[in-house]
Amino acid sequence: MNDAMSLINELHSEPREYLNNYLANAPKWLLEAFKIVNLKKSTTFIHENETVDTIYILVEGVVKATDYRVQEIAYDYTRFYPVEVFGAMEFLMGFELYRTTLVTETDCRFLCVSKDQFSRWMLSDIHAVLEQVKAMGVYLLEQVRKERLFLFLQGSDRLFLLFMEIYRKSSHRGTCRIQLARKDLSNSTGLCIKTVNRCVSQMEEKGYISREGRAIIIDEEQYRRIKAVVAEKIDENEI
Repeated sequence: MNDAMSLINELHSEPREYLNNYLANAPKWLLEAFKIVNLKKSTTFIHENETVDTIYILVEGVVKATDYRVQEIAYDYTRFYPVEVFGAMEFLMGFELYRTTLVTETDCRFLCVSKDQFSRWMLSDIHAVLEQVKAMGVYLLEQVRKERLFLFLQGSDRLFLLFMEIYRKSSHRGTCRIQLARKDLSNSTGLCIKTVNRCVSQMEEKGYISREGRAIIIDEEQYRRIKAVVAEKIDENEI
């Protein structure tokens, strides 16, 4: 068994099952071509407008996508959790350059392969193509809906929505620990740091969140309360 398959077998059930399905028809040469890459927190591993040369498959950790196009203001417009394939969208859409900047928000582990090898596989495996297109469609739909919501939400409502999304994707045994600096929360919501500080303090005072040092803690009951607040502002089908 090669290193890539050994790593996949060590993953938690959900990412392991996804990768086993995604790679169900993958040829032996592709599995042997994968390299395991470990990156530390706060590493920028893809820069917007650089040539697409490597495909990264996130198997452990959290990655954020950052946009700098408006007056060089950083906007962390989404976060990715395992399993996510970076570079595949550019390949399928015929782009030669990466379309966003990606930064590790935690220590991360990836399976990496060259674009040429990924292309050779995709062009011979319709199952993998359909799985990739489905994943892209889900992501794009979620992103468009989120941006529409942010257009009309203000202040604490944006933070409530952000916390709800993070809880859903990263809670463990009913508890979510959010270790984002105020600047990160500002970049993720489009709110100034002063507004973020005020909103976080109000949320803590009202019991929507708890604090442990610099970390924000959300338990299952707090998540339900946050979800109820969001439901008052947003159509239930969007939650």
